[in-house]
Amino acid sequence: MKNMLLLDIVTFELENSEKLLKHWKYLESKGFPKGLKVVNQWFDAGGGRIITVYDVESIKDYVTYNFSFTDLCHIEVFPVIGAEEFKKFASKCMGNLTSGNSP
Repeated sequence: MKNMLLLDIVTFELENSEKLLKHWKYLESKGFPKGLKVVNQWFDAGGGRIITVYDVESIKDYVTYNFSFTDLCHIEVFPVIGAEEFKKFASKCMGNLTSGNSP
């Protein structure tokens, strides 16, 4: 089974920053779930948001890590694919549409 990429946007109130950072450090000291890897992470320069891309084996690995944050912040998560992979997929779909085949 191929891993999937998930992008999440964590939004939090600035007054929860200290609690959130302590909890984050605690979880990271325990290690990430086996099937979860952080690809990259960005912090909103204005504060209050963190954007992370994860490479996960299953949604369970993602939920195992992030569920414990839900009392401190709001998390939106989206499955994503790279631009080149999407272009190949879209090209194949367009080719199938013009030839009358389904993808």
